Amino acid sequence: MNIPLILDGAIGTELIRRGLDLPLPLWSADINLTHPESVQQVHDAYIAAGSDVITTNTFRTTPWTYRKAGYTPLRALERARDSLLKAVELANKAAMDTVRVAGSITAVEDCYTPELYPGKTAVEDTYGTALEWFLESDIDLVLFETMGNMEEIKIAMELSSNLMRERWLSLILRDKSHLLDGTRLEFVLDTLREQNISVLLFNCNKIETTLDALHNFDEKWSGTWGAYPNLGITDFENHYFEILDNSKFEASIKEILHQNPDVIGVCCGSNPRHIELIKSYIMEGENASENQTVL
Repeated sequence: MNIPLILDGAIGTELIRRGLDLPLPLWSADINLTHPESVQQVHDAYIAAGSDVITTNTFRTTPWTYRKAGYTPLRALERARDSLLKAVELANKAAMDTVRVAGSITAVEDCYTPELYPGKTAVEDTYGTALEWFLESDIDLVLFETMGNMEEIKIAMELSSNLMRERWLSLILRDKSHLLDGTRLEFVLDTLREQNISVLLFNCNKIETTLDALHNFDEKWSGTWGAYPNLGITDFENHYFEILDNSKFEASIKEILHQNPDVIGVCCGSNPRHIELIKSYIMEGENASENQTVL
């Protein structure tokens, strides 16, 4: 059995579960500055639960999002930079060189609405700025996550190709055969083979969609891969506090593990207890493999 790296779980929905208000469009972006201790506690909890990689709380920490929230262009730039650098600081403080830190970047607009893609210039400016700030900071890798627009993915890969030594890319799907914007998954994978991606993942898809997509995935992708599904029971409706029951969670995660991912975690609706459970399932698999070897 392959022993996968364990990615952490949700940050935004976990902060909400802990009593914080995360209004859109900023979502969790400003919490790094207003409630840094809460972000630190979430990182600490995921590491204690067994995460090998934690993500910075920078999912929406961009000047674009701050401008949408009503900030002037200059103030949006300043606030976004302060928040992103603070997020990296908090993650590194929790990691203490014992786990890896992934700098999180997502779609420029709402990740569930790829049709709102704002155009090449806006995406280049947003990603270019975030990557520049990450280069100023101390992260181990960059994670483009919940990416569902093919044009945006191409730009992200092009801009980061000569900047970041390790790039992870995670896709959000419409169904088992299509990216969220409708691009055929087979075409996406063909395009990405030329991009020298360290790990290709699926994230924020409900578990059934993830499992469906993975059934034929190994025939189309020979590189390193992983998955971190959300725990909601519906796609794209944000019901992340109406989540899978424990038995369905266990069966689904074990099915993913059976396919030998290189990275596994969970997305929206999850909390540190889910990481503890994933860790226990991996240990069960290790023990079973050792017993078979002895026999």
